[in-house]
Amino acid sequence: RRKRDLMLKVMEEQFPPPVSWTKPEGGLFIWACLPEGTSAVELLEIAIKKKVAFIPGLHFHAAGGGKNTFRLNFSNATEEQIVEGISRLGQAIEKFLI
Repeated sequence: RRKRDLMLKVMEEQFPPPVSWTKPEGGLFIWACLPEGTSAVELLEIAIKKKVAFIPGLHFHAAGGGKNTFRLNFSNATEEQIVEGISRLGQAIEKFLI
């Protein structure tokens, strides 16, 4: 719960307003959603250059869709890594949405 809450807090601070996300009650992941018509796969290319990664959501939609979604895991990182990773991802999103 502590890591989830930290990730949510940093996302609120670092992600621009068109990005939304879930606030899970349980589990290990937060789902984020980019504006409609954008591609999380294209964002991933920018994010990797900033040394941060995520899982694009389209891989979890058997019937198609989800191209603008991505999944973030908060269980496997330290608190310091969460802050740094979400900050880097926020910068990648900013660059991507320009």
